[in-house]
Amino acid sequence: MKTIFIITILFNLIYSRQYRGAELRTVDSFLYGRFDARFKPAQGDGLVSSFFTYNDDNPNTPWAEIDVEVLGVYSNVVDFNTITGGQASHIRQHYVDFNPHLDFHTYSFEWTPEYVAWFIDDLEVYRQTGAHVDSLYVSQKIMMNIWNPVYADWVGAWNSDIIPRFSYYDYVSYSEYTPGEGDSGTDSNFIFSWKDDFDAFDYNRWEKSDDHTWGGNQSLFIDDNIFFENGNLILCLTNEDDIGYIDINPPKVLWARQNENTLTVRYSEEVDISSGVDLSNYSLSGVSFIDAFMYDDQRTVQLTMDQFNLSSTAMGIFNAQDDSDNIASTNIVWIDIPEPLGDTIKINTGGGQIGEFLQDQVWGSDKEYGHLAGNFQFVTDAIDIQNTDNDDIYRSSLNRVALYKIRVKPGTYSLTLSFSENHYDNIGDRVFDIFIEGNQVVEGLDVFDNASAFSLYTINFNNIEVLDGILDIHLSADIYGVGYSAAGTFINAIEVMLENSLSASPDVPRVFSLHKPYPNPFNNTILIPMTSSIKSDVVIEVFDISGRKIETIFNGQIQPGKKDFHWNANKASSGIYLIHSLINGESSYEKIMLIK
Repeated sequence: MKTIFIITILFNLIYSRQYRGAELRTVDSFLYGRFDARFKPAQGDGLVSSFFTYNDDNPNTPWAEIDVEVLGVYSNVVDFNTITGGQASHIRQHYVDFNPHLDFHTYSFEWTPEYVAWFIDDLEVYRQTGAHVDSLYVSQKIMMNIWNPVYADWVGAWNSDIIPRFSYYDYVSYSEYTPGEGDSGTDSNFIFSWKDDFDAFDYNRWEKSDDHTWGGNQSLFIDDNIFFENGNLILCLTNEDDIGYIDINPPKVLWARQNENTLTVRYSEEVDISSGVDLSNYSLSGVSFIDAFMYDDQRTVQLTMDQFNLSSTAMGIFNAQDDSDNIASTNIVWIDIPEPLGDTIKINTGGGQIGEFLQDQVWGSDKEYGHLAGNFQFVTDAIDIQNTDNDDIYRSSLNRVALYKIRVKPGTYSLTLSFSENHYDNIGDRVFDIFIEGNQVVEGLDVFDNASAFSLYTINFNNIEVLDGILDIHLSADIYGVGYSAAGTFINAIEVMLENSLSASPDVPRVFSLHKPYPNPFNNTILIPMTSSIKSDVVIEVFDISGRKIETIFNGQIQPGKKDFHWNANKASSGIYLIHSLINGESSYEKIMLIK
């Protein structure tokens, strides 16, 4: 009877899943080393694209895992984590100054007996040491997967309208840890072992997960969602019927929001630029559209209107076309209308409304403020919070929060962040950094060290300039704490006050993007990709390191859409060159290396 019961549970666990994900893992396991992957993760709320190592011999040996996880809900966050015995997480939701979903980047980590360090594009950005690193002493397999967790407080709310989603992996490499005898990595303590460019599936190196899942995963991993194409490994997240590297679903409109005389429209997937910026594809009663710009994510369009006041809040969107030539003939969407909060905003993060402090909420297109993920924690009314008469506000807190957003008009602001450490009572139990509008303003904040437990601690900031209409506050843990609830970053209250209004309108989204040349280094031919949402005047030139122009690759005008430029360097000598681009008057340089 016990055997039948277990089989029934496993059957229900596997076959109740509505979605299909993908996972690739090495045949062999590795103890220590440097692990590199160049990949472009999928964007979209509620999903994860990963590169990690994991001890799949657990529970025979202790749990061991080292993660790079990119959550589709964030445009400026990459998760780094070690998970040790008892599934104890030590997560940092690391702020980055780029959108990881728009292009390929190289994510790496070094695992040694003394430390685990993470790198982005060969620059070390975070390091962990301590007893939990000492416990990572069992070998692990290299793994990659794409999946949609049930944990909305980690990855955001899942919306099935966004599938299919795809993550692209250019290569994975491994270097052995050889302290004092290596030729690469930190202190030259690593030596290259192997690299897979994913030109084809290597049966000797990799194995595909099939009919595999676990509790908390809404998808079932199947081998039919793993593809090798054009030198990339492609992992697919699909529904249970339309599996594989194929998209037959036309774009849907997730939301539209007004901001003065502009409308922002968000699609479920990347749309063809020419259709996305075609004004004839948008209809709103009493309104003429003047201009349209596509954001870099190719999912968001900003429309300029001839009106500030709308007579209708229902909008028609037609002929939306995705990159797979699927066309949605008609989308009808209700427009979210702003409800400005005023020049002074007070928020009880993690709790309900108390006096002038607003109740916390999850961020959305229809919200004026909120967190994207995180959870609420409370202590009893018997706890007396020191240094305040508003104990009820500071007995609750928002924990494990990576990003808080508040809509404000363009201006400069003063900001007060308030904290009360209600769950830890030792210095160094949890420590985190704070970024405001992309600038690090606090490093290594330990609230207990500054104010002890159950005591209000505030940090004030002045002259914060906000031009894009949204005040962004990112928090990244240095030392995570313990558990899944009261751990990681936290905040108890936020107060925002306008200092000076600015005449600047919200930032116009960038209308073109010149991506990094690839491959780099290269042999003979290099690709220079570009995306533009408007007609653009473009000059692409090659210079040698002394500044001598070698060749003009292109000089002319391009239409909206994607454009690939190529430089055939078969007549050039090995060495370092500069790609100079001049696009609509904006100049930039990229260093490339030719190896023959």
